[in-house]
Amino acid sequence: MMLGFLTSGQLGDLKKTMEWARAHGFQSISVALPPDSRFIELDEILNNPRLLLDLEEGKGVYISALGFYGNPIHPDASIRKLHTEHFIRLLEATYKLEKTVVTGWLGIHPEGVDKSIEEAKKVWPPILKKAEDYGVKIAIENCPGNIMYRPDIWRAVFEELRSPNLGLEFDPSHLICQMIDPIKAADEFGRRIYHIHAKDAEVNWERIREVGITAGGWCPHRLPGFGQLDWSKFFSVLRKNGYNYAISIEHEDPFFKYEEGLVLARKFLERFTY
Repeated sequence: MMLGFLTSGQLGDLKKTMEWARAHGFQSISVALPPDSRFIELDEILNNPRLLLDLEEGKGVYISALGFYGNPIHPDASIRKLHTEHFIRLLEATYKLEKTVVTGWLGIHPEGVDKSIEEAKKVWPPILKKAEDYGVKIAIENCPGNIMYRPDIWRAVFEELRSPNLGLEFDPSHLICQMIDPIKAADEFGRRIYHIHAKDAEVNWERIREVGITAGGWCPHRLPGFGQLDWSKFFSVLRKNGYNYAISIEHEDPFFKYEEGLVLARKFLERFTY
């Protein structure tokens, strides 16, 4: 497994980010790349992928995935078109870079889960066909920012879209904050896990007892090792199901600065990845 982190430029440009990653013991990074990002110039990569490949080789840090956490099923046709086309461009760039995974969101429609799945059946088949043609897997994060946030919805989406190239970017924190067992979910869907967001969460029962679950603030995201996930069991399930790719720390812990948190998380996780 490769131990890395998710970034969109918090440490500076791509070259500086790779230098920092290498100096602090990371093997990889994953990159969130919205349409207006200049962190990686997508047009340049599509025209000359060797630019990025040479940078990877020179810095000794691998890009495990390009990702776009947008909304290809947005009710606004112009946004839907922009997000769909950008996602397809990421697939093309990934293919040209000879990589295997693009990460992102399936999307969400304001009329709810059923409507979202209905719209996904219109929008996603051509995207998935491109992914299949390129030999690229699409890992959808199980974040409530899109409809792929819980296991029963995963089953429905996989059944409706029927593509082996569609899977999960598994983030246990989002399940903890729904009171869903992340170990059980990872075991059931282990063969559909194509990328990992390493992030923990901590249920604050004192706040729940005071204000319930509607007030918010009762389940902060935490760095690995500072929340409630049993990481040894989680990695055991990953290995049981044959996962041997990137472990990408997503730092959203409110109690640690960005660089400090990444280093602490690396020190905690490396016992499972070596």
